[in-house]
Amino acid sequence: MQILLGKNYNKLWNMILRIDRVLPVVFNIFLAFFCFITSLSGQKNEPAVLNIVPKKFDLKQDTTLEMKKRNALTAEPDTNFTWEKYASFLKKVSDTSKYIVLPLNEFRKTFNSKKILIGLRHDVDNDLNLAYQFSDVETKLGFHSTYFILHSAPYYLANSNNMAIHTESIIPILKKMQNEKHFEIGWHNDLVTLQLIYNINPVTFLHRELKWLRSNGINIVGTASHGSNYCKVYHYLNYYFFEECTFPVVPNFDNNITVPIGEKSINIIKGKLTDFGLEYEAYFLNNNKSYSDATKINGVRWNIGMLDLNQLLAGDRVIILLHPIHWHKGSAYADIESFSLAGQESSTIDYVNSRISVVMPYGTDKSSLIAAYSLSPGAYAKVAGKLQVSKSSINNFTYPLTYKVYAENRNNIKEWTVNVRNAKNSDCNFLSFSIPGQTKPVLIDTRNRTIKAEISEWMLKDSLKPSFSISENSYAFIGNQKQVSDISIVDFSVPVVYNIISKDSLIKKKWNVTILQTTQSSKGEKPIQPGLLIYPNPSAGSINMQFIGIQNSPMTVNIYNTRGEKVFSETVKKTGDFKLEADLKNLSGGVYFVRYSEAEKPEIVVIEKH
Repeated sequence: MQILLGKNYNKLWNMILRIDRVLPVVFNIFLAFFCFITSLSGQKNEPAVLNIVPKKFDLKQDTTLEMKKRNALTAEPDTNFTWEKYASFLKKVSDTSKYIVLPLNEFRKTFNSKKILIGLRHDVDNDLNLAYQFSDVETKLGFHSTYFILHSAPYYLANSNNMAIHTESIIPILKKMQNEKHFEIGWHNDLVTLQLIYNINPVTFLHRELKWLRSNGINIVGTASHGSNYCKVYHYLNYYFFEECTFPVVPNFDNNITVPIGEKSINIIKGKLTDFGLEYEAYFLNNNKSYSDATKINGVRWNIGMLDLNQLLAGDRVIILLHPIHWHKGSAYADIESFSLAGQESSTIDYVNSRISVVMPYGTDKSSLIAAYSLSPGAYAKVAGKLQVSKSSINNFTYPLTYKVYAENRNNIKEWTVNVRNAKNSDCNFLSFSIPGQTKPVLIDTRNRTIKAEISEWMLKDSLKPSFSISENSYAFIGNQKQVSDISIVDFSVPVVYNIISKDSLIKKKWNVTILQTTQSSKGEKPIQPGLLIYPNPSAGSINMQFIGIQNSPMTVNIYNTRGEKVFSETVKKTGDFKLEADLKNLSGGVYFVRYSEAEKPEIVVIEKH
């Protein structure tokens, strides 16, 4: 501690003798180390989080970050590491009545018990150009921060295989950031690594590099330790290079004087901050709260959206460390990239008109369906103001539904119309089939798609009008000729092939219809209605009269109404079996009597009018 405080050690010791003044001072000392460890923890080559504040002081620091559990069905997804999200945060802290936001060098010199003081720090680990773009977010909103450049990063080196030689190409960028944008440029310290791993004298190297940078107008006064992977392997911290930062030793990083590598124990070459014209180490500043996107909580990287500003109080001294390599410009795309419903027949996406068409099987209940979809990276969707979750949200698709998709940058919003329709009935079956003069029930085999019927041996098969019904929204064809029940005349002298086609023309099935004739020997009884069969009966106006076994010729056929008036008469010069057609469409509906020369009593026919 004496080394850490230097000339202030005796003064501090006198202060410790007074209980009413001890806590604030000790608080600052130990908190500096805690902030360092917190910001170094997590992925990207950083040591783990450690709390080195003695429990006996019970300082109750706000340093434990808790993940807030969000209701995935109601809360909007976090954009996490977008420049737009960072800009949104900066706008919130632009209220100068509550906040003072500064680069670290100004932060350490500024005190205000009535406001929340925030120091913005950025470690430029691997990409200086990306950091420059990231700084534009702050520039546009009038903020300034500190960017620590890493001497072991590829952008700093003339040759990535030689850690000792820098490149001149970074100077123009650093000058612009410092002189035009008014950012502080700091030194990101990887010096112990440089000595242990690359066998480069860190004192000589640091003197030379700072001289070069300062000779080019880059005013570096602050340094911040870099947590490389080697720190974890060999249990050291890069700020151990400075004598002022050698103590106290951080648990799990206890190699602060020597570092055992293999069978050797290597002494860490050290220097003093003042030897290099450096005024502060970022992890040893006076602050009571710190947040870093290098920290991981339950496997989730901390991001600026997790910081609840309402938890900050006047007088708080807060350091926020962000690594530009974790951040990106939010996507402007607000597309639905894929969309499907369980059991669907098809789904198409029209990107030009932002429409999605889904076809479901015939008869599907569309009132309660769950969609599986994917959106543009970082985007989310709402329906009627309710956040949607793929494979989870239930919606009524009876009518067209609008998905409002918000791009990752949250500035672009696109409305997508989803139209779900049911396919037309794809069944292509005969539901019923009957034929004039049939002698027994018709056999309909749906599996093999065959129909068999028997008619009297006195019936003629060459011109029959079958009566049938087929699946809803389907049509029947023989060849190219559409068939209509009770109207179409079919020659059943040989088996007939019906093609049943669904209305949407997606399905076609072939049916084989065979009409057999019953013989006297096989039936063992007299034919149905010997002498005359009339069909259809009832009739809409046209009837067929099938005469069987006529012996005398000529023969007169007369039709009478119920008043005994003759409405039809025709003389036929035929014998045997024959058919006679009568057009009675001009007659009114009712009962009519058919008489012919050889009949003992008339046959009755009914004419129906609709």
